[in-house]
Amino acid sequence: MTNKFDKTITEIPKGWTETILGEVAEPISETHEFVGKDRIVFINTGDILAGKFLHKNYSMVNTLPGQAKKMIARNNILFSEIRPINKRYAFVDFDGTADYVVSTKLMVIKAKKNILPTYLYRVLISKDTLKDFQHIAESRSGTFPQITFDSIRHYPVILPTSEEQSSIAKIFSDLDEKIELNHQIDKTLEAIAQAIFKRWFVDFEFPGYEKTKFFNGLPEKWRKGMFGELAKIQPGFAFKSTDFISGGYKVIKIANIQNEIVDFNKSDHVSNTVFQSIDKKFYLVSGDVVIAMTGAEIGKIGIIPKNDKIMLLNQRVGKLVSDYYQWAYQVLKGAEIQGLIDGISSASSAQPNISNSDIEKTEVIIPDEQTLEHFCQIIDSFFHHLISNLGENQILSQIRDSLLPRLMSGKIRVKAEA
Repeated sequence: MTNKFDKTITEIPKGWTETILGEVAEPISETHEFVGKDRIVFINTGDILAGKFLHKNYSMVNTLPGQAKKMIARNNILFSEIRPINKRYAFVDFDGTADYVVSTKLMVIKAKKNILPTYLYRVLISKDTLKDFQHIAESRSGTFPQITFDSIRHYPVILPTSEEQSSIAKIFSDLDEKIELNHQIDKTLEAIAQAIFKRWFVDFEFPGYEKTKFFNGLPEKWRKGMFGELAKIQPGFAFKSTDFISGGYKVIKIANIQNEIVDFNKSDHVSNTVFQSIDKKFYLVSGDVVIAMTGAEIGKIGIIPKNDKIMLLNQRVGKLVSDYYQWAYQVLKGAEIQGLIDGISSASSAQPNISNSDIEKTEVIIPDEQTLEHFCQIIDSFFHHLISNLGENQILSQIRDSLLPRLMSGKIRVKAEA
C-alpha cells in the first residue's frame, strides 16, 4: 500500500488502522497574553533538544523577542520547523505551563482523542519520521530547510489500539527514564570531580595543605608552566572524501561531540584497508577525550563511552593525551583553556580555529607529582563509572531507535497493559 509520500505501508495487525497525521494531531497557536506575569520562561528552538528542555530560566517579559508568543500546555509536543533532523523537539510532561512561552518557530502540536499524546510523540520523533520530515523540508524553497504542519499533514501514521499505544509508549518511557538516570548519575560524578579539582588546585586545600609552605602564592614544589608540559592534544587525520563508506571502522568528527559525550551511533566509516594504513596515534578507544578545534562548535569536549571498538580521529578534532589524564581533562574544561578558546572565537570574523600548540602553550598551575597522582587515583573510579554509564546509554539509545519502527509497524507486538 502506498500514499502521496511514496511510503510503503506493510500489512498491519488486525484492529490497527492506517491514517494520516492530520487525523490524529493538530497544530495550536494560542497567544500568551502574559497576564499578571513580569517574568517568564522563554523557550526558543535552541532551548530544546532530543526531548529535553535545556533550561528553565526566567526572563523579564519586557525583554522578550517578538517571536515569544505561543502558549503551551501539558501533553503538547514542541517541534522545530527548521531542520527536523536536528532533533529540536520536546514533550511537555509538566504542569505550571502558564510560566512558559515558546517561539513561533516551534510547532505546538496537540494529540486528538484517537491517539495518546505519548504515542504521538514517539511517532513524530522516530528516526524514519525525522528523515522523511527532513526530506520534505529540503524539498521546499526558502533560506532554511523548513516544514509546516500543512506540509506534513498527510504523513501516514499506523494507529494501534489504544491499549497497545499505551504499552508501546511505556516501553520507550522506561528506556528514557533509565537513560536519564544514568545521565543524572554522570552529572553528579562530574560535579564531585570538579568540586575536588577546585578545592585542591584552585583553593589549594589539597591533602596536607595545612603543613605546606607557600611561596609567591603557590604551594611548595608547585609552579606555573604550560599545559603542554603534562598533556598534549593530538590532531586528527585528514581523510579523503573517497575514504568514507557505509560500514567499517567509525570516524569521529566534530558532529559526533554532543553535550560532552561522543555519540558514535551516527558516524562515518572507513574500510579495513584504510584503517590498516592509519597511524595508531589516530586511534580512539573507550574513555578517550576529544575536543573540537574549529567552527561554531570550537572548544566543545566529549568523552568516548565504554565500548570495545577502535575508532578513528578525524581532522579538526583533537585527542587529549596525558599521563595525568584526570587532571588534564579538568584543566581542558577549565577557565584558562576555555577562556583562550572563547577569545579566539570572539576575535575571529571568519571560521574560528585553534591549534594543538595554542592549547599546549596555555599557562596553568602545575602541582607536584605526588599530588597529581593522588588526585588521578581518586578520580579514576569516578571516570570509569561515568564512561560505563555513557556506554550503557549508547546501547539503550540504539535499542530504542531500532525498536521504535518495529513496534509502530506491528512487526513486533507487545502485550497491552492490564
